[in-house]
Amino acid sequence: MAEFNPTAVEVLKAEIISFDGLSRRDISGNYIYGFEITQSMDAVAYSGSINVLDTSSILESMPIRGEETLYFWIKGMDLETEVKIAAVIHKVTDIHILANNSGLTYKLHFVSLASFNASTRKVITSFAQMAPDAMAKSLFTNNYAKVKPGTTIDPHDENKSLPYQSVSYSIIKSGDSQQANNEPDRNIVIMNTINKTKLIIPDLSASESMFFVAARAYNPASPSQTFRFFETLESYYFCTDEYFIKKANNNTSRILDMFYAPVVDLTPQNVEAQVERIDELHILSKGVDSSGDINSGAYTNEVLEIDFIKRKVDISKFNYDDAKYIDMSGKPRTFEDNPHTKEYRDSTFTAANARRFMVFKHYGSPGDAPGELLPDQHLSEITHNRVSYFHHLNATSLMAVMKGRLDLRPGMLINLSIKNMDGVAANVEDNRTLSGRYMIQQTVHTMDEGTLTTAFRLVKFDWSGRTKNNTVTTDIPIAGAI
Repeated sequence: MAEFNPTAVEVLKAEIISFDGLSRRDISGNYIYGFEITQSMDAVAYSGSINVLDTSSILESMPIRGEETLYFWIKGMDLETEVKIAAVIHKVTDIHILANNSGLTYKLHFVSLASFNASTRKVITSFAQMAPDAMAKSLFTNNYAKVKPGTTIDPHDENKSLPYQSVSYSIIKSGDSQQANNEPDRNIVIMNTINKTKLIIPDLSASESMFFVAARAYNPASPSQTFRFFETLESYYFCTDEYFIKKANNNTSRILDMFYAPVVDLTPQNVEAQVERIDELHILSKGVDSSGDINSGAYTNEVLEIDFIKRKVDISKFNYDDAKYIDMSGKPRTFEDNPHTKEYRDSTFTAANARRFMVFKHYGSPGDAPGELLPDQHLSEITHNRVSYFHHLNATSLMAVMKGRLDLRPGMLINLSIKNMDGVAANVEDNRTLSGRYMIQQTVHTMDEGTLTTAFRLVKFDWSGRTKNNTVTTDIPIAGAI
């Protein structure tokens, strides 16, 4: 067993293989002196780069052409998290000749293998009377990777089903047996939708096609309607934010406990401080932006619905106080967690300043004769809720930095303790508005000359998820605390 060291990471494998498979180079030895791996709920693919010290002329003798396969396996020395990456090298930058002309340093940029292959394709196709989740599966299997039959059982907990009737499909590894052994086990999770529709994909990239479908996906049990498509190191997701919130809260042992303390007693017995302590915390937004609240349509908005079939115009109105959102605990959000008082909301966010959107309706409504038109596509409801929910979800956002933690992924939930910022070192109460349960939106794992750090962006719905009684729930010894 390797020695516990949160700042250290071991490169288990780093192999470059030419496009024809005939040439291979191992760069795992003393070649790699840094890397960066980025994952985000707002990015279609994970990506990264490797800093290479090349004294064997691999760049020129192989040569590296920006078409090679990269197998990159690493292991963190804190929780012994192993990460296996199968990627494509698509670019080389920052080429520098060493002073004594004994070698080169350069940066290899990579993106996941399946996502790169999908980016080389254009999609021109149509779907007739099909739900968006079925469209997403078809687009994925035709452009990203083939999959095995799906399961609704949580692959990490056989006693629980995936929320919202979601289905997990294991990805079938491509290529020969040697290549398959190098590729990690991965899957795609697709959340159920109910609105059957017709779509024509008009010559879009594979990722654009997935977004095109996601924009029209609807599940009444998921009020935010925030369907998105993105990739982590282990999985692809076609889901809403509620999927991750419900999945974590169905098994709260998955919700990680962390705390922010710029000064802490780092003794060998204080293991929590080694793996749960956030070193740096930057408050990106505290949810206090009344002008943005008005202009965004987060509290009041309208959708002008132009009905081509019936030749009429309808206006649907949205008020935040009537929405059925859940907070990061998976329970209905409460108004006491909203930054604004009810009196201010009622007097400020009115129909007079509601943001207006427009949709074109070519489908039926509830009560219409069946079979005459497409069923209700809920475009007004989707527009109302996505606009509002995204604003409230990002209203309180943080950027955190800590040592190690290769295990962190977008979509995970964190229970974060932040002390009151009142200048009193002995004050151990949690901050009322910033402490609580957050979702990870983005992670950046960086190794620089042997030191591993993870930066991650956190968001939560308004000021929700405060610790009970606003007190610290951990006995981690904070330096200077009484």
